[in-house]
Amino acid sequence: MNDPFGDKSLIKIMTCEPSAGLVDCRVFDNRIDFYMEQARLESRSEFKFFTGNTGRMSVNYARESMADTACRLDMDFILMIDDDQIVPKDMFERLYKTIEDQKADVVSPMVTQRYPPFNPVMWKQSWFDGGKIANIFIEEYEPNSIVECDAVGFGVVLIRVAMLKKTKMPRFFSNTYLGEDIYFCMKAKGEAKAKIIMDTSIKVGHMRHPEVATEYDFVKSKHLEEKFKEVYKTSKPVETIDELNVVTA
Repeated sequence: MNDPFGDKSLIKIMTCEPSAGLVDCRVFDNRIDFYMEQARLESRSEFKFFTGNTGRMSVNYARESMADTACRLDMDFILMIDDDQIVPKDMFERLYKTIEDQKADVVSPMVTQRYPPFNPVMWKQSWFDGGKIANIFIEEYEPNSIVECDAVGFGVVLIRVAMLKKTKMPRFFSNTYLGEDIYFCMKAKGEAKAKIIMDTSIKVGHMRHPEVATEYDFVKSKHLEEKFKEVYKTSKPVETIDELNVVTA
């Protein structure tokens, strides 16, 4: 049997779940469905999936450890999914197609904040006198579009490891007010000229208690129903994140 780490014919993906210790049956069931779909995809494709697990620790430590391991093992991509995200079963294939089609280095699906106004976690940046940076939410975007960003949130993110290797350590640690995801994106753009995008057609749910926040909550909060009427054709609630992706396609 070929060594999966050394087989150049395979596209190697490390799937990781930085954990803050959130335990919820909906996330657990969703993740089982997602990993089973990865197994089915692996059986009929050139993809080879590996898992990275650090146990419970601070998220920046977990991301740093997982990224370093992906580089050392010569992975092609690293997929990070936080333990408060509800994802569609076919998410990986869709993210992979987008990152390849767009020749991007970092791609996130449509992830929103969990609380009102449920802004999509994608930002543009502006510099002010004294070197201070402002991260401004991107709220104006076309429905089901690709948006190029200065930074995206890492609730779910697919990263090209070749670019990751060009970004100097520490990649996820900052003594500033910036979160580890924005800090990484700044380093990746500055040191590796990374292209960072969000594919807003891939809908992900962000766990809240007892609800799940999605892009539709953002649309309602900002009164954008008319703009998104072709995406959200139904006002009926959906039961699963996969159903949401079907009805908004």
